[in-house]
Amino acid sequence: MTLETTENIAARFVVNYKDPTEFVAYQDPHDKLNKIEAWLIEQPQVDCPLKHSFTPNMYIREIFMPAGSLVTSALHLTTHPFFILKGDVSVWYYDCPIARYKAPYSGVTKAGTRRLLYNHEDTIWVACYATQLTDIEELTKSLVCTDMNPYVNANDPRMRLWDQIKIKELQ
Repeated sequence: MTLETTENIAARFVVNYKDPTEFVAYQDPHDKLNKIEAWLIEQPQVDCPLKHSFTPNMYIREIFMPAGSLVTSALHLTTHPFFILKGDVSVWYYDCPIARYKAPYSGVTKAGTRRLLYNHEDTIWVACYATQLTDIEELTKSLVCTDMNPYVNANDPRMRLWDQIKIKELQ
């Protein structure tokens, strides 16, 4: 059985994609996270370097977030695992209480998730995505929603989106 056939069969049984417009706060001008993100983009930007690596059928994204940083995530469109390799981070999800995760930690990001993270310590967060794509722009379009905040222009160069970060492919 070819990989393409396997993926087509799996797609019928495993829903692993969420239409961003189905997310409860999609482009909601009253959503607190949209307002926080709009405020954050006006602040001095924090450098959160990314490392992108690929294995057959997998994209691995590692982000380093310095202690004291406040970071918003994009709206995730797929369900996928994540791992906190280093650090201590408080995480807020839409309409949920704040959770605090300390490394080592592993979890699952559900499709439709968007987060606000406060990094108590330098933090390394890794996410893994099942995909055959290797182009960052294509990956961005298939894995996250980049136009959800009505207060922020998605093309603003201050937006720390995956397709605007220099790629470091790890061997």
